[in-house]
Amino acid sequence: MLTEKQVFEIRILYREGLSKLAIARRLGIATNTVNKYLKKEWYQMAKRGSKLDSFKDYIKKRLEEYPELTATVLFKELVEKGYTGKLTILRLYVASIRPKEKPEIIVRFETEPGKQFQVDWGMGTTVIAGEKTAVKFFIMVLSYSRMLYVETVPDEKLETLIQAHLHAFEYFGGYPSEGLYDNMKTVVKKLQKQKEYNARFMDFADFYGFKVITHRPYNPKAKGKVERMVPYVRKNILYGQSYSSLTELKNVLRDWLVEANQRYHSELKETPLERFEREKNHLNKLIKFYPIRRLNTRLVRDKGQIVYKERVYHVGKKYVGKRVNLQVEDSL
Repeated sequence: MLTEKQVFEIRILYREGLSKLAIARRLGIATNTVNKYLKKEWYQMAKRGSKLDSFKDYIKKRLEEYPELTATVLFKELVEKGYTGKLTILRLYVASIRPKEKPEIIVRFETEPGKQFQVDWGMGTTVIAGEKTAVKFFIMVLSYSRMLYVETVPDEKLETLIQAHLHAFEYFGGYPSEGLYDNMKTVVKKLQKQKEYNARFMDFADFYGFKVITHRPYNPKAKGKVERMVPYVRKNILYGQSYSSLTELKNVLRDWLVEANQRYHSELKETPLERFEREKNHLNKLIKFYPIRRLNTRLVRDKGQIVYKERVYHVGKKYVGKRVNLQVEDSL
């Protein structure tokens, strides 16, 4: 006999559009068992009186305003308002009042521990200090374990991309042997029959010895592990939320990463953290740090001047026509 939590999971997945066969495979049970627990009497468990009743109007109002708000986010809000029930009941109720959607069929490709990481930019809106604000973020996922790293960023410049990589490598305590990217301009300079890669980014990759792989244009699903995490981060951290400051958002994001990496992966039957315990010894050790100043070069003009961030600096006429390196302190 299944537990109450397993029964709710069947109902939730069915409401989310999975077929009975897909539910059986995901949960490792027989299709007949799925049929049995999809009977109406089990569905009434979410309908009858429960600790959730007094919060249903609030839930409906929040979903009317933010239709894609997750049950996990709602659960945190309800707990602050005095809800003492379980997340499972809330998930089933939310699934019962959402429109049923047809799920996208995804073919997953697995990689060996320490083989690959995937990178992407993400963006969403939230309320900061009372103002609706667009927030950009960098995201890296280890393909084998699904361990996740996220940080907010001011822009998508090369220096920012490399600094975020360094933070992610520190967070994981190392890095895999190859990185998978889309055709972002900081990685791919030109899209031709033979791609022209950004020389400065390749200098960074060569410094650490990881291989850069990019998928063909207009095929983002090729790096689906990180692609799926972008809306996951957006919905759990930005969508429908408000923060007093960017600092508060960063602190919440840091704490949330701990929870996210301990989430149960229904297909892998493990948490990312559990899989990471097997992967971490396969990562390349982080024993040196790429000098960001190598990226900051400028051509010296006729008067012995360079321009950096719209300001003119004198470096001497003897450097005219040459490129000089800049060492920028606390610029990132």
